[in-house]
Amino acid sequence: MSTNPELIRLCKVWDRLVGELFRMELYSDEDFEALKCKMEGDEAELRVGSAPGHLTRVNLRDGSLEYYDEDEVVNEAVKKLMEDRAKAKCEFMVEEAEGEEYVYGVRCEDVKDLEGAFKVLAFTTSMDIRMGDPSEWYGPKFEKLDGECKIEDPAEREVCAVNKLLKKLEERLK
Repeated sequence: MSTNPELIRLCKVWDRLVGELFRMELYSDEDFEALKCKMEGDEAELRVGSAPGHLTRVNLRDGSLEYYDEDEVVNEAVKKLMEDRAKAKCEFMVEEAEGEEYVYGVRCEDVKDLEGAFKVLAFTTSMDIRMGDPSEWYGPKFEKLDGECKIEDPAEREVCAVNKLLKKLEERLK
């Protein structure tokens, strides 16, 4: 089965942004080395980090996306970004284990802006470590973000950072 040309284009968009974010030193080396986008037909599987199972599945045929991550605060940021940037309808993927529920990712349907989704996916890499120590990754005074996004809530702070950086980088990546 041949790969959908639109999927090839979207993986190239993701790859260019991944390169820019790596040059900005916003990824751990280990996470960066694990990144790849495998495509077949209308489906892509993106490895978005070094942790086992840290991946995303995209299906162009039905406009769906599944992002897998066990870090709840990362899932909060990804859900908000996918709803805003990809114009998607998203929900947390929840599983019950030993009588407790836990979130293991985000499922989005009716993804209207697939390019926006692939751009968001570039930012998911190392998101957990950036959230854990934002001054280390964005600078003590958030210099990489022009001093913006000093927000207490880690998910909201990362959403702000992604939006700020995308605005800055989209001009460069045209």
